[in-house]
Amino acid sequence: MVQKLVLRNEVIKVKGRVKVITVKKEDFEKFLKLTKLRILDKEYEALMPPLDGLQKNTIDVNGLATLVQQFMSNMLFQSGNTNQVSPVQMILTTESGNITLSYSSSIGLNSQGVTIFMQIFQENNNYTFQYYYIGFDTTNSSYTTSQLELYVSASLNGSVNGGLVVYYTDMIRIAYTSASFTKASDSYLFIVWLIEFQNIPPYLVFFTPILQNNLVMNTDTIYHGSSDVVYFNNNQCSFSCSGNCPSVSLTGFVTYVQNNSVVLEFPIQAPLGNGVSNIEVLLCTTTVIGIGSHLVVSKLFTVSGSTSATLAPPVSGATFYIAIATITITYQGS
Repeated sequence: MVQKLVLRNEVIKVKGRVKVITVKKEDFEKFLKLTKLRILDKEYEALMPPLDGLQKNTIDVNGLATLVQQFMSNMLFQSGNTNQVSPVQMILTTESGNITLSYSSSIGLNSQGVTIFMQIFQENNNYTFQYYYIGFDTTNSSYTTSQLELYVSASLNGSVNGGLVVYYTDMIRIAYTSASFTKASDSYLFIVWLIEFQNIPPYLVFFTPILQNNLVMNTDTIYHGSSDVVYFNNNQCSFSCSGNCPSVSLTGFVTYVQNNSVVLEFPIQAPLGNGVSNIEVLLCTTTVIGIGSHLVVSKLFTVSGSTSATLAPPVSGATFYIAIATITITYQGS
């Protein structure tokens, strides 16, 4: 007999906001300001345009689904693309064709590019990951645009034969917006684009893609990881994270798009033996967040669920019970 239990369905909100600013060249020196940002308990400063007045964009949920699928494949199977992928591009649609702004570690004069700053903070015991993409064009070019697109990639540290390996997703469109503005030859252009993953419970940090950013590209690598084990209680074992109940690790998964959201599901199953009518499942996850050599979070979290069922043996008289649990995470684009 097979009995299915939905252990938990969490919603992680994925939001995007954007604004376009043009400034006269003579105002450039007083336009950019040092802004304090935080990675949990670590503070740093970034030279950025003003962050007020950002407007809603459209999250590309199909792109988000591809990003989640590639990232989780890299995370769970420790395999994938190990060749460096550019962390970001902004595509500007103009009357004479597309303009591509590519990654740059900093804002410079007489140049085009995109630089990235990250924040992680905790609120009501949940985490928010923020990425500020600062596009800039400080050349003498002039054009009029109609649309902006944001392409990003994620990365993670893996291990092969005890050695450090970095895996990368493709560069994938995650957001876009209609934007009608003109850049004149005597002005500079700045685009501030914020992408954030909100409402992340601690045990779901494992499932949240880390997008490439300045800290990852430079000296301080942001890493996160997890050890995830799911235990099934067969009433003949010690039902705890260190117990001897039947257990499985998260392996296979499916992703799909539904109602402007990306759904990630992990179907897991385990044999329970004889005579079990109440299914209990326990997810034990050790979440780690670190910055360079600085360990910020390392803690064990548990999530449990249960259901009652009448499990009748087959007519043949053989009695064997299998429980199937599903862990579901929904990434809701807004």
